[in-house]
Amino acid sequence: MESLEARNVVIGAGAMGSAAAYHLARRGEPVVLIEQFALGHDRGSSHGAARIIRHSYGDARYARLMPAAFRAWKELEADAGEALYIRAGGVSFSPPGVDYVAQVAANLEDLGVPHWRTSGREWNQRQAAFTLAGDYDIVFEPDAGLLAASRAVALQVELARFHGGPWTRVADQTPVRHIDLDGRRPVVVTDSARIAADRLIVSAGAWVKKLLPGLPVDLRVTRQQVLYFRPKDPTPFRLGRFPVFIFMPAAGQDVFYGMPEFLGLGVKVARHAGPEIDPDVEDRTVGDAYRSLVRRFLHDHIPLLADAPIDFTETCLYTLAPGEQFQIDFLPGRPDVIVASPCSGHGFKFSCLIGRVLADLAVTGSTEPAHRSLVMSHWSRDHGGEVGQAFA
Repeated sequence: MESLEARNVVIGAGAMGSAAAYHLARRGEPVVLIEQFALGHDRGSSHGAARIIRHSYGDARYARLMPAAFRAWKELEADAGEALYIRAGGVSFSPPGVDYVAQVAANLEDLGVPHWRTSGREWNQRQAAFTLAGDYDIVFEPDAGLLAASRAVALQVELARFHGGPWTRVADQTPVRHIDLDGRRPVVVTDSARIAADRLIVSAGAWVKKLLPGLPVDLRVTRQQVLYFRPKDPTPFRLGRFPVFIFMPAAGQDVFYGMPEFLGLGVKVARHAGPEIDPDVEDRTVGDAYRSLVRRFLHDHIPLLADAPIDFTETCLYTLAPGEQFQIDFLPGRPDVIVASPCSGHGFKFSCLIGRVLADLAVTGSTEPAHRSLVMSHWSRDHGGEVGQAFA
């Protein structure tokens, strides 16, 4: 087995890992990016045509980070000379008695982000595709939209190679069998090599607990099931006509989200939840019970889609921490190992910014004060503040 040394090693070439490699290479740092499957694979959490991007968060901590996340994507677009963000507008809606929309609207107001608050009755008059209950609480953000997800991941790998040249190495279809933390430096063990790293970033998504079994946080891996509908009349659901949407019901009920037709795939709708699974057991089944569940939601809220044919289905993985919080921090006792996963099913929109933060942490042990609330974990002494060994 070959023994190698590397300045920076990143495990996982999904949204977080590709962004970390890009930002490291852009600042002149050599980097080895390791991916267990082929680049652009559909076994994890970062594939698919699009993800929602929005300032509209009920949690003020994440909302305050969204202007920086939008700027990070714009900077990436400028570097690449390619657009990734598509403005579509975004609506969040809840039944009466649920304070989610009120929290979202308050955060948008604090951020100075343009938005419009209304009732379900008025929303239906403006958006004929919807039939929301008249007393629903609604907030609309015109700057919400889509990110071209798979393209964004591939582009950051391409730019890591462009900026790094021979100093950027990408090893796909290279499973990591073990991370040896017994020595002075972390050692990544694959089938063909032992790579001693000065700094190691573990952004392995659903596989993070398998690589770091001692990680002191309870993680659950769930399978998300996504449906793409093909309405008879696509006009109301085209970009520019139909917004991205999030439905937040009363506690204990199902959350749903969706987005307009994009890249010819149909209108995307899904429940924000799924069964707990083993990520190594591949299952692409989307059963009739789930399809019926989504159709019932659509019958009540977007009936023009409810009986439309389902052209395409896909699955992806959520890796959930308690409270659906991010887990980004130095491994306890190891200032040379950064854990950058999970992001609990809502991290893609932040991933370009997180990549910059990971590069900061790897190179300097800290990051900008405005971004430090991204560095959080259930094993740190102070969530959202100056946490981790390198901050001590």
